[in-house]
Amino acid sequence: MKGAISFIPEGHKIEFFEYEVPQPVPGGLVARVTQTNVCGSEVHMWKGEFGRRGIMPGHEMAGAIESLGQGTTKDWAGAAVKEGDRIAPVYYTVCNRCENCVAGNQAGCLNRVMGASHPDKPPHFTATFATHYFVKPDQHFYRIPDNVPDLIAASANCAMSQVYWALDRGRLSYGEKLLVLGAGGLGLHAMAIAKARGARVIAIDGVELRLAQAKRFGADEVIDLRKFPDFKSRQAQVRELTGGGGPDVVLEVAGIPEAFIDAVGFVRNGGRLLELGNISGGMTAPIAPSMVTFKSIEIHGIATYPPHYLKKSLDFLARHIERYPYLELCDAKFPLSKAAEALDKSERKEVTRAALIPG
Repeated sequence: MKGAISFIPEGHKIEFFEYEVPQPVPGGLVARVTQTNVCGSEVHMWKGEFGRRGIMPGHEMAGAIESLGQGTTKDWAGAAVKEGDRIAPVYYTVCNRCENCVAGNQAGCLNRVMGASHPDKPPHFTATFATHYFVKPDQHFYRIPDNVPDLIAASANCAMSQVYWALDRGRLSYGEKLLVLGAGGLGLHAMAIAKARGARVIAIDGVELRLAQAKRFGADEVIDLRKFPDFKSRQAQVRELTGGGGPDVVLEVAGIPEAFIDAVGFVRNGGRLLELGNISGGMTAPIAPSMVTFKSIEIHGIATYPPHYLKKSLDFLARHIERYPYLELCDAKFPLSKAAEALDKSERKEVTRAALIPG
């Protein structure tokens, strides 16, 4: 049986390749992709910001086990699995042996592995803009709770787990004030988690749809970039909404260098800045280091999460499935063959989160 997988050779171009679906290896499995999402990183890929070498898109997914390797009987939380069960895999592997892993910092694994550079390398199906996905023996995966549909579970794999880990790393606690820069998928998940733990949440964005969604996902206040187009006016509004001192924690998920500069200016003295959005190499921002020094702020960069945070995210979804309108997160569905259209609409911010259904 053959399956299909995609490749972005350059900006605004996508190709599809067909290969025989591989057999699982002992300790691993092969899943049929039931849904994969267009994450912000795929938009950066689509824009050609990851270099000219090309890249395999797709890492947020939900799937169904098609075949199990010898000895694969449980997920990484100890739940029994069988063919047909719905799962969400962590999209990378960690070594559990390097100095960071041994110290408990799996998110900083020195030997982290993600996919491959081109789908022509066996086992081919190592990214999720595809019909199938190959899960390696050392790759975490978890059963999806019965009350969490694929449409919602797919985004737990990256967006939700990333911000869950970020908020924990930033020690966001009850009663603190969180400012979220960017109300896309990452930002909305962060708002829900922060609100559930009792934080006061403020969101900044310039897209009407996203601002409305921010309110439904827990934002107490929203700031419209169109009404406050310059930094000084936004800063004044942030200070007014936070009682004058600024937010305790700022989460940057807008993904542009200017947002990082804004974040440093917004955060209160002694506060914490969580940087997730800027992942494109070569994009820079002029900033005075003295701003960090004299404000005594902490800055945390978050690129990945400890693998068990995917389990934490799935459990959070199961508990709060009725509290937030998660079905709104993926507001547009496309067949896998229409991936280019999904990426275009995502780049233009015409959708919050596009879903690809291999079908």
